[in-house]
Amino acid sequence: PMRIEHVEIGAGGVYEQSLPEGWTCIVYVRRGTVAVGGEEVNMHETCQLARRGGDGLSLACVGGQDADVLVLAGEPLGAPVVASGTMVMNSQAEVDRAVIDYRRGEFGLPWEHTLSDEEWARRCDEWQAERGRGTGGGVDEDGVRSPFP
Repeated sequence: PMRIEHVEIGAGGVYEQSLPEGWTCIVYVRRGTVAVGGEEVNMHETCQLARRGGDGLSLACVGGQDADVLVLAGEPLGAPVVASGTMVMNSQAEVDRAVIDYRRGEFGLPWEHTLSDEEWARRCDEWQAERGRGTGGGVDEDGVRSPFP
């Protein structure tokens, strides 16, 4: 089980959500500043809550402007973890496959977090059009054509 939430909090507002005991919870702040457990988390920062029983999540919008956050929460899987660079999978073979898939553009367009939602949507549309025409970047050392300019 997991929970993915896009939350907008007005200036001075509070958002609260219960979480089952032992769940992992990560909060990414897209805009504004929120207080989580007494600590401020600013725009483009991420925080992870400690796994403890039933405390739930409380986000307070601070700093005088609205906040826009992404909340990712779920029950830990207990699966093996193998990481290499930005790739995190369950085995080295999966990491190697993910690198190949990334080079082929199968992960989609890298997110430009500084763009507005409208600018980002426009960039995604442009990328899809470029990809549909077979344009984009060059060929890498494995002979894989990158869709990224």
